[in-house]
Amino acid sequence: MRHYRIYSLLTVLLLLLSCGKEQQPKQETAAPELTVLIGTDGYGDGSYNDTMLEGILSFSEDHPDVKLTLRQPESIADAGKRLDEWLAAESSADRAIILASNSYEDILRGKTAPKNGRVLILETDDVFPGHSSYIIRRYGASWLCGAMSSYFTGIIFKAMDGNDMIEESARGFSDGFGAVSGNKLYTWTLADGPEGFAMRDSTYRFVYRKYEEFYTSGEYFGNILFFPLLGGSLPGLFDYSRYNGFIHIAGMDVDCTAINPAIVPYSLCVNNHLVLKMYLEDWLSGKSWPEHQQFGLESEFVQVVPNPQYTFANQDMVALNKEFYSQAVEKEKEYGKE
Repeated sequence: MRHYRIYSLLTVLLLLLSCGKEQQPKQETAAPELTVLIGTDGYGDGSYNDTMLEGILSFSEDHPDVKLTLRQPESIADAGKRLDEWLAAESSADRAIILASNSYEDILRGKTAPKNGRVLILETDDVFPGHSSYIIRRYGASWLCGAMSSYFTGIIFKAMDGNDMIEESARGFSDGFGAVSGNKLYTWTLADGPEGFAMRDSTYRFVYRKYEEFYTSGEYFGNILFFPLLGGSLPGLFDYSRYNGFIHIAGMDVDCTAINPAIVPYSLCVNNHLVLKMYLEDWLSGKSWPEHQQFGLESEFVQVVPNPQYTFANQDMVALNKEFYSQAVEKEKEYGKE
């Protein structure tokens, strides 16, 4: 009888312990949170900004468990306010925020790292202690574009002066063009500030007026090639090309061949979507982000894509790309040492 009672008590104790375990609530891990502050000029430019969005949405599609929040600040000040709120927020989730424009450099500068989470700012040469940044170097790819354009009279068309990425590309194209061509090279500037990156209609009117002045001044000769550093204003230049078919345009940020294969000899493609996916996959897998990284022509993140359909004046863009590629890589290395 005693053994039976002991057995019964043990059975009841085990049942109570089992019930106690079942009654304890499960501690669920909060879903990872990704916040993106897009540039104030927004998406829909068909080139640079849309490429970044492609990478973010592709990552989101692959990882539906990640809570994605996209925000378009109304101004730099508004972006600063949103960043401060994110940095101050407390959350048990694994968090990351992407500042998807180098125009946000000032709002990040001097900010301490968040208690949990990480910050990535795109396309800047600056280093932000406690945070991460990267830049896709354009000098080598732009040098290659310039070397491939020796047949033309070139026009570097900038959205604004003073932007680091624009100035690096302009110098690269100028150096490459000058190395192989005896033709003239001109520079036009669309606007005084960042508004130049989002002026499609104004770009059309600017080129219409400027090109007429250029033509009547007697400076014009040969065949014109535009090397556009315009961001979201680039479609305005292609709008003008439909009015005046006597210009050629280098594709920029994405492969622009499909717009008009007859006037696009090559495209300088900036593959931010691939860089972003790499960073975000590393984040989810727990890998730390370097404080700063640079990617150049030897990486997969920037490349010059020749248009094999382009046959104007017997210019073989595929052959020219192969001819000058190695030299462009070396020139970029030399530029990096300056």
